[in-house]
Amino acid sequence: MTEEHLDTLRHMLGINISDRRDPPEYRDYACANPGDTTMHALKDMGMVRLYRISNSYEWWTTTDAGKAAARASQRAMLKPKGARVYARFLEVSDALPDLTFRQFLMSPEFAETRRAA
Repeated sequence: MTEEHLDTLRHMLGINISDRRDPPEYRDYACANPGDTTMHALKDMGMVRLYRISNSYEWWTTTDAGKAAARASQRAMLKPKGARVYARFLEVSDALPDLTFRQFLMSPEFAETRRAA
């Protein structure tokens, strides 16, 4: 399986980001033009299945094997823990602009956010 195939699977699940250890899967589909070579190659590998054809598009969903491959490849591309914690700080500081990185690291209020990074 190529990196393009894995990227497609991650995109289908919405986990194609490398700064979250366990990103939420907020979708499980892809829409492609009929005969899309990437989608049909993934189908031949048992990673996706076609579930609908409408409006001249093919709609695909991942199989259990496709989900497992996507999750494994997402974990392999994770940024280091420190970088993930800093990324969470940047997200929080958007809402709390006076928050310092030191406060973020030391405050029990953000312990769960740091742990989940």
